[in-house]
Amino acid sequence: MEPSSALWFGWWEHADPVIRGVFITLVLMSILSWTVMLEKFWQLRRWYRLEREAAGLIERGDLSALERLPADCPTGRLRQAAARLLARRNADAADLESRLADAQAPIRSDQEQHLIVLATVGSTAPFVGLLGTVWGIMHALQTLTGQALTLDAVAGPVGEALIATAVGLFAAIPALIGYNLSVRALSRLTTLTADNGRHLVDLLYARPDSRAS
Repeated sequence: MEPSSALWFGWWEHADPVIRGVFITLVLMSILSWTVMLEKFWQLRRWYRLEREAAGLIERGDLSALERLPADCPTGRLRQAAARLLARRNADAADLESRLADAQAPIRSDQEQHLIVLATVGSTAPFVGLLGTVWGIMHALQTLTGQALTLDAVAGPVGEALIATAVGLFAAIPALIGYNLSVRALSRLTTLTADNGRHLVDLLYARPDSRAS
């Protein structure tokens, strides 16, 4: 086996339980973050498409089609909130717009679900990897106690210990990128939902007969 291959694949045989535990933890964190990223990217793309569709329906004044959108469509949820409020009491346009603005908070909270996983992996994985590296170097130095500390004797164990830091970075960097992209996409989605909410209020008060329907 080539020296580089031995460094990357041969270290597991003589790694202690702490190093193995760090490696397994980082691999699980990476798998979890990729799962969340793929799920979130699919959800955000779907919600944005639904919001664009809802914007077109509001522009055409088609409230009945708006109510047939999927239950998790943000503007569809705003339409349901408006219908519940207007069914209970009369509300002017300013009151309704304020209530719909408040209704966007739980919608945004639902959309942000699981993003904490990406933030946690991105912020903690490098430190978990660093822990493995520090532990590995300590273990290597203890193993070499009483031996001549030549460059050849130290380079191998230290290089193997640094693998933990590398794996930590491999787990953290995609998670941070995915988190930042998701937050940016959520910001665009929230802006579109807010615009749809304002246009929905305009539509409802332009058509008084449809307020509570």
